Amino acid sequence: ELKFTTHRAGMQPYCQDIIEHKIRKLKPDVFGVLLDSFMLYPWILNKDFAPAKSYFWFPSDGGGGLPLGCENVIRKFDTPVAMSRYAQRQAKDQYEIKTEYIPHAVDHKNFKPLTTEEKYAIKKKWGIADKFVIGTVARNQGRKMLDRTLRAFALAAPHIPDAVLFLHSDPTDPAGYFDAHYMIHKLGIQNRVIWSGTKYYKPFDYNKMNEIYNLMDVFFLGTSGEGFGIPTIEAMSAEIPILTTDYTTAEELVTRTGSGEVVKKDAEILGTWNVDRAVMDMQDAADRMIRLRMDASLREKYGKKGREAVLEEYTWKTVTESWNKLINS
Repeated sequence: ELKFTTHRAGMQPYCQDIIEHKIRKLKPDVFGVLLDSFMLYPWILNKDFAPAKSYFWFPSDGGGGLPLGCENVIRKFDTPVAMSRYAQRQAKDQYEIKTEYIPHAVDHKNFKPLTTEEKYAIKKKWGIADKFVIGTVARNQGRKMLDRTLRAFALAAPHIPDAVLFLHSDPTDPAGYFDAHYMIHKLGIQNRVIWSGTKYYKPFDYNKMNEIYNLMDVFFLGTSGEGFGIPTIEAMSAEIPILTTDYTTAEELVTRTGSGEVVKKDAEILGTWNVDRAVMDMQDAADRMIRLRMDASLREKYGKKGREAVLEEYTWKTVTESWNKLINS
């Protein structure tokens, strides 16, 4: 049981107008921040955290460096903590900033593989009992590149006629950058795509999400870059093989653990804050979908490797022990 007080925000985003006041009043031993670094730039540079020691748990979801100028945000804190090995290397190699590393965690007791019978029952409930399900869990926003997810599936679909694309995403999300329904019809896959029904303001609970992962035969994320990849380790925890873009954290989550395959990048483009983004090779993605469909033993091997990696590195017990050690130090 954790007993804590939630303090309400001030007038400005991210509590920037009340941070110093709260620290002076409460006199905490430790003050921590979990945000993207660009959300803190540049206003955090003028804040005084005394008497607290400070840490910043930060992601890096692109290449070419941190968001422009945000290396100064990381230097602002007593102890920067990278949430991925990728971010830790980037900080060290490009800015000579030494950081701690603590990853995200997943509840392995909730996100777990179900039996063959249970999986069949879930698929039957969704009307796809006889289908090979390629699933995506991602917010409908530009960085996730769902347009290329649809295009890659369209390339693979004629070669795997029993396959469907299952999207746990909201096609009406205001962060969306294209008309998904129009694109699906344009690609001729309107009878092959299923939406979970989630809304950006109405998410599924953990039990329902475990069902979503377990109806998948492959988890596919054609992202342009991830700061970590929580849906990836959730899928791994459920023993679902992974297919994702070979960029940022894919190496440590997927390649290193043997939990799936990575799709080669077709190009890099410059995004906001001068951060490089990957554009996945859609044909390579399609080819890998087809191969995974044809090789059940390979899918099973990837799934078991993913679960093993979660149990070894990404459980709440392991991660909270790392935090406990760091905070007490």
